[in-house]
Amino acid sequence: REAQEGMVCRGWLFVLAAVLSAEGSSAHGGGGARRVVEAVASAPEGWAEVGEQPAGLRVELAFFLRIGDHAMRKLQGDLARRADPASGLYGQWLSNDQVQAMTAPPLAAVAAVESFLLSHGAEPVAVTRDVITTQVDVSVAEELLQADYRLFIHAGTGRSLVRCLSYSLPQEVAEHVAFVGPTTHFPRVSSLAPLRDDASAANTPDNLRSLYSVGDTLGGTASANKQAVTAFLRQYYSQDDLDQFFSEQFPAGADTPITTVGDAITGDSAGVESMLDIEYMPALGALIPTGFWGFSGRSPNAVVDEPFLKWLYTVGNTSDAEVPLLFSTSYGEDETSEVPSDYADRVNAEFIKCGLRGISLLFASGDSGAAADSGSCPDDQFMPMWPAASPWVTAVGGTSGAAMPETAWSGSSGGFSNWFGRPDWQDDAVSTYLSTAGGTLPDGNYFNSTGRGFPDISAQAVEYPVVVNGATRSVAGTSCASPCSGGIFGLLNDARLAAGKSSLGFLNPMLYANPSALNDCTTGTQGGCSASVSGFTAIDGWDPVTGLGSPNYEALLEVVMALP
Repeated sequence: REAQEGMVCRGWLFVLAAVLSAEGSSAHGGGGARRVVEAVASAPEGWAEVGEQPAGLRVELAFFLRIGDHAMRKLQGDLARRADPASGLYGQWLSNDQVQAMTAPPLAAVAAVESFLLSHGAEPVAVTRDVITTQVDVSVAEELLQADYRLFIHAGTGRSLVRCLSYSLPQEVAEHVAFVGPTTHFPRVSSLAPLRDDASAANTPDNLRSLYSVGDTLGGTASANKQAVTAFLRQYYSQDDLDQFFSEQFPAGADTPITTVGDAITGDSAGVESMLDIEYMPALGALIPTGFWGFSGRSPNAVVDEPFLKWLYTVGNTSDAEVPLLFSTSYGEDETSEVPSDYADRVNAEFIKCGLRGISLLFASGDSGAAADSGSCPDDQFMPMWPAASPWVTAVGGTSGAAMPETAWSGSSGGFSNWFGRPDWQDDAVSTYLSTAGGTLPDGNYFNSTGRGFPDISAQAVEYPVVVNGATRSVAGTSCASPCSGGIFGLLNDARLAAGKSSLGFLNPMLYANPSALNDCTTGTQGGCSASVSGFTAIDGWDPVTGLGSPNYEALLEVVMALP
């Protein structure tokens, strides 16, 4: 992920003046007690503070309101039932209004946040029932959050962003707020890069279609079907590059309808990762209306936002008729203590809400094997990836070889979450792995064997020819595997919808109930902490390198068409 002009807050240097309410009492944001909502000790490795934020900067703050424990349990239970292929409720998804009603906070919570914002001259906008945004000058943001926004530069790429290292809210407001963005979260700058200028890379659309039994299948038969890729932080789109890709690599996909959603979709230079995604999803899921949902972190009118969060609440604010039924995303970061549990739990709620609407979410698992994104293993521990290790998304790992049988790609991130326990739908598969891995299993001190195992599936992650800024380059990473898989599941959605069935929605329970519908990958080892400490090894069945294996379209089609 690349960062451009975001925001960072570091400490609280301002004391808010008391603001009297209409009744004459102290309003929210007065001199009362405050609670630190999020704080990090320093910027992540690679980011360096270079000074104050640019003058005149404006920021779109997003207040994600808390969802109560009872509502969260109801969300989780409802999705578990509706996504279980053995359940009588399978595929009976809910409308956006129904889902939003399940998580609507108390009116007092909304009033507390809106009153707090209004008391500082900030105009609140309820983009969903549980997310409130406001656009303010950065000086007002600093006052609201008692935060110090600073400019940071990434050493490896020169990308800049503005963030803070801590922020607080009045106690009576903080009790209703899970987190606010953009604040303390620094995006990982994407490690995906062209390997070489090469138009002859092996994993062309035709090869991938042959490998995964897609053949000449085209979509576009179901009017309700849509799919989309996401792009963040100045990963721009180029229609010229996409046209050239279809012309050179897959002419049959040239008539795929492409739409764009977001801010600053195009820029001075197309992104490698963004063009990879928008070229390969419609190459596999050809003729299915495909969206490029791009959020740069800074809109054309120079308002800074948190792009990943903006994508989430834009999905929540998009009607059932317009929302894509599948997203592929290459966003990710280390699952560390710098991502607080309140943040992760609240983002998980957004993932669950998508699943309940019948929307599938695929995330690339990462490209650092069992290690952290930096390649190290802090405290001699393997590092899971977030959000790939969320129990509510489908994580896509990587394979190599460009032919069957596939081999695990050494960079494929996978392992076990330290935050989330093992879900019921993967308990048998993971238990079998742990009991049969034998001598290939790393020392148990390196990982949490009771955690959610990831990835769930995998696909080719090397040798993808991608057209970027007029040149064809060979690219590698699980960012290749996710849109490739996404296009295949888009075709499966197309077949179901054309037959009058529902979309697939949350995929994992169906996948783990039908492992034989995937191509099991049984060889290869991921990178670990060092030459002497390897990661996990692919074996028969599920493993934390390639998951259940790669998609077999014909086998999966038989499975999903037999479901209600």
